[in-house]
Amino acid sequence: MKISKVFTAITFALSSVAITSHAEVADSAQDWQTFETENFRVHFTPEYRQWALSSAREMEVVRQLIKDQQGRVLTEKVDTFIIDPYNAANGFAVPLSHKPYMALFATPAQSDTVISNSTGWQQLLVLHEYVHLVHLAQKSRSNWRNNVANWYDIFDASQINGERWVSEGYATLLESRLTGRGRLFNNQIEAIIQKFARQGAMPSYKELSVANDNFMSGSMAYLVGVRYLKWLEDNYGVDTLDAVWTRWSGVEQRDFEAAFKGVFPDTAKNLYQRFVAEYTFNAMKHEVKLGKNSNADNRSALWLDLSDYISGPSLSPQGDYLAIVETQRTDEGKTTKLNVYKTSENTKKADEFTKDNKELLDADPQDIVDKAPSVFKREVAYTLNQKNNRGINNPRWLDKDTLIYGSATLASINSLHQDLFSWHLPTNTVKQLTKSANIRRFDISNDGLYIIAERNRFGYSQLVKVSLSPSSIGQVTAELTQKSLEHVYDFPRLRPTSDGKPSDSFAYVSSSLNNKWQLKVRQLSDGQETIIPLPENYQFLSFPEWSKDGEALYFVAGLDSATRIYKYDFTTEGLSSITSGEQVVTWPMVQADNKLLHLAINSEGSDVFQLDLTKANKQLITDTTTSSAMTVELADKLKLAKATVDIDESIGAQSTYGIGPQQGTITLAESYYSASSSIFEVGYKSGDVLSRFDWQVNLSQDIFSNILSGASGVVRWQGWPVKLLAHSYLFNLKTDQQDSNALALGKTTEKGLLFEARYPYNVDTLSVDVFAQAQASQFENSQHVDFSSQSFSLGIEQSWSHDQQSWGISQKINAQVISAQDDQADVDISGNGNDGSYTGSNGLVNLSAHIKSFSLGFNYLWAQRSEDAGDILSLGGYASTLIQDKAHLNKQLAPELAFYRQTGNDYQAYQAYIPLGIVELFYTRHEMTERDIIDSYGVKGTLNNDFGFTGVTNLVINYGIAQVNPENESSDTQGWVALSYKW
Repeated sequence: MKISKVFTAITFALSSVAITSHAEVADSAQDWQTFETENFRVHFTPEYRQWALSSAREMEVVRQLIKDQQGRVLTEKVDTFIIDPYNAANGFAVPLSHKPYMALFATPAQSDTVISNSTGWQQLLVLHEYVHLVHLAQKSRSNWRNNVANWYDIFDASQINGERWVSEGYATLLESRLTGRGRLFNNQIEAIIQKFARQGAMPSYKELSVANDNFMSGSMAYLVGVRYLKWLEDNYGVDTLDAVWTRWSGVEQRDFEAAFKGVFPDTAKNLYQRFVAEYTFNAMKHEVKLGKNSNADNRSALWLDLSDYISGPSLSPQGDYLAIVETQRTDEGKTTKLNVYKTSENTKKADEFTKDNKELLDADPQDIVDKAPSVFKREVAYTLNQKNNRGINNPRWLDKDTLIYGSATLASINSLHQDLFSWHLPTNTVKQLTKSANIRRFDISNDGLYIIAERNRFGYSQLVKVSLSPSSIGQVTAELTQKSLEHVYDFPRLRPTSDGKPSDSFAYVSSSLNNKWQLKVRQLSDGQETIIPLPENYQFLSFPEWSKDGEALYFVAGLDSATRIYKYDFTTEGLSSITSGEQVVTWPMVQADNKLLHLAINSEGSDVFQLDLTKANKQLITDTTTSSAMTVELADKLKLAKATVDIDESIGAQSTYGIGPQQGTITLAESYYSASSSIFEVGYKSGDVLSRFDWQVNLSQDIFSNILSGASGVVRWQGWPVKLLAHSYLFNLKTDQQDSNALALGKTTEKGLLFEARYPYNVDTLSVDVFAQAQASQFENSQHVDFSSQSFSLGIEQSWSHDQQSWGISQKINAQVISAQDDQADVDISGNGNDGSYTGSNGLVNLSAHIKSFSLGFNYLWAQRSEDAGDILSLGGYASTLIQDKAHLNKQLAPELAFYRQTGNDYQAYQAYIPLGIVELFYTRHEMTERDIIDSYGVKGTLNNDFGFTGVTNLVINYGIAQVNPENESSDTQGWVALSYKW
């Protein structure tokens, strides 16, 4: 197996769980249950039981359809986890050929998202993720590769074929072909991709799989990938494309490019270029058709030039401000801010432009100055940065000085919720209004006393009324609809009144299983509803907005590969389109004086445009419908049955999760530390995806110099609030044969047993772990220094952070008090005896901060032992699967130094570092009492993972290079690169 393949496998494993950066996706201590069918094990907590059991039935249906459709099937039982860590629509699949699993997020998609066009969120999600498994987790027909994959997880992951655009594009293709819905048949998406094509901005073949700073780059694997694959099927046949998947699991090992070129007439890259040319040609023809009745006079004009991801625009009550959420992706990460723009023209910018041009011409009359922009960017009056990377969503005006917006809050380490916050602009004061409310889109009553909102909890969507009165703020005062898994609600918009009285009704969009989104108006008093007529054969529907007088509704609907703004007039009961479809329009907002603002998407993001309603190309729509039924059948003849949320307990049996489905793997790890030794480690590790119960046994050997060798074992239980761990080890170390200076202790043998109990507590960004450890160990060496020791310690690990995007601070404290007894005389390895008992403490204090992209951090570390302990502390060495740092409290590990470089009983270290992506520049000063000071500086980094399949949980990659400068010795350079498991 090539090293690049191993690295690819590990990278895939880590990226597949990258969504855990803000919250672990599941809490192993919850009351997990399992519903096991013939081909699936569905794991869930009680709140998700109906969703889980319904999905289990859907999984069996999807499995049979995929088998009938392409003759492929997974022989392994698939583990599926029903979770909702972000209160947002998502999911993922990990396509190991012998241990496949997937996670389904219960919260459904909203109407304006690229995944809104579906027969039902559950059916779409099950189908998409299961196709990933069938597509990518086919067992190799090579017996030896298949057998190795069965025993070794990382090898199995290294065999996963396909670029990202191939895997996501194919799953998206089947989600559409087998349901007639999905992203291939989404009008808004088609309009967006055609816009990219007309601008010459289609991604290159290389960019298809890349998520970079470009607008929507992360979505192109799905949205363009599916269209390219469909083009391949249309031009060369479904069987030709299917042959690629058969070829890449053959005895002859092939990557995607080799498998593709063997059956297609040219490379995937070259054919993609042909696809882009044809797609662009058709998009240009479509533009001509759309623009037939439009001109410069009746088109929208640019009003605010923006870029990247723009959402949630909201005009202030007086119309003098526009609040809008702007998200940008850069090399430094994603930034989100809520900007409030003045709606008046920026005369100051215009005057500056005129002045600058005059100065240019005064200096050089023959110069040709810049032409004026279409519009000078309006002035930003207020800005609010997101806090702790939790986002800002859906701002709405409470009054002329206050905005209410949504943002995520962290209730526990595995549970983000959408909550409401208020922002008082004049004082820049932010207050949290709700707690774990799971509120997504909402609207505010004109008296500011309540909001109407969609609440989504445990996958159930519901319209609710939430109080804004000071005495009951944030409380749900009425449930306007029953909570439902069959319906999804979105965009509630209260109807304005001309006399200022409270609203008596509100508009919203909703979807039901197997149907399209509908626009409705609901009476607050009795719940009666009116369905708003829409264009016949419409597909996309979102962004409803009332006229100022409440007599008309504006909204965006998709038809014939284009999106338009429509107006429904309640007085005439007439429906008309007011834009031509040339622009990909979103978010209409009514201004005074017959003006309407809206967003329009292009290849660089969204801009704000203004439409003069008196000049708009208004087209009366006479062919309308109030039905949400699909009118055009786009699915294949072989298609999924209609989506339902039904429970059939006869297809399986429910049981407690217990220790979960235990899945084992061989583990292989290699470390090289130039200061001390190398070490090769082989073991066996078993566990479940939740890491509820896992264990590992391990053999370690320096196969080059035989400096270090040993064995270790660990077992861990995390199914209770208190986490338990036991670790044992035995190793031999030849201190005088290490590759850099160390004390000549000869051959040392150490063995020990550690027990740990740990209780974690988390709230928002504050994390506190309280733990206790008991340990028994023995030490002996070739100089006849032998002793055994028993110790007990109590400790706390605490961390906190506060990030305002443009700046942030964080701190950590790890402190541990130790009481130990050595019941054999020679505790001090230098030969000074004592009665064998001692006390001490270990600890770390960290403080770091960043201003924009520049970060700086400081660490202070200490280890102190009472005088009667003698020189029991040692400095130097490295952690590995064999040597877990928590099991060696008297070892102050430093990878740039050899084991036992120094000993003493009082150690301090000072460290400064500058993070630079996956590495950091560091400077460390090591001070052991009555020993020479050692300074080291260089570059180092660590990658670790605690979630995923067995082979990658607890995986740690360490790397670095350092210059070591002892006080009275010559300096040297040390480097290290290591792969190990940390518990």
